[in-house]
Amino acid sequence: MDYVREKIIECFGQEVLAAAVETLADYLGSDKDAGSNTGHQLTKEQRKQVEELSDLMVRYLDSLCKADTDSREDRLTGLLNKTYFENRMNVIDRAEIVPVALMHVNINDWKYVNEHFGYEESDRLIQIVAAILQKEAKADYVIGRIDGDVFAVLIPMVHDLEAEDYGRRIKAQCDAFEDSCLAPSVAVGMVIKTNIEEKLEALMSDAEYEMLQNKLEMKRAPGYRERLIKGI
Repeated sequence: MDYVREKIIECFGQEVLAAAVETLADYLGSDKDAGSNTGHQLTKEQRKQVEELSDLMVRYLDSLCKADTDSREDRLTGLLNKTYFENRMNVIDRAEIVPVALMHVNINDWKYVNEHFGYEESDRLIQIVAAILQKEAKADYVIGRIDGDVFAVLIPMVHDLEAEDYGRRIKAQCDAFEDSCLAPSVAVGMVIKTNIEEKLEALMSDAEYEMLQNKLEMKRAPGYRERLIKGI
């Protein structure tokens, strides 16, 4: 019964529904105590029916949770999809949480990889970068894949230089990644929301602009081109 209760809370966040499961638990447990004054004395057949109902409920909740997960996850990476990420932005806006870091992360030369190595390898590159973003993130970071080779990250209640440090770490992990053909590299732009009147969605273009500036700097850096074409 504890599992069923947790599943309901996980999917719906409603204690009222969980209480219904506890009522079932009362029924199942009442006939174990001869001195029980609950008034619920179940016959063997009734107890079997309640247990079967409980099992059906677990399977139904599992299917609901899977459907909910499918609706919010990007299938390729397991990160939040664009729609759900935008939903989380709106939630943070409504909660008037500040400061919040908004980061725009773009894979450098993903199109080059796709053209030279095909969709399988370009998809693998996306998965590699997604894994790095998750590995270096703290538990409260909100990470989404918002376009083919584009990710976005929200850091609520961000501390001084926390976002910059996260950006440095993901870049370092990309540089250190060893592969026979892929050389992951990302450009990062960020803005900090400090005014509760601002909307994160409106700040996305500013973060994207900062990312494009960073991309230009990276592509001009010595050794960038050599690392990119190493798999050819």
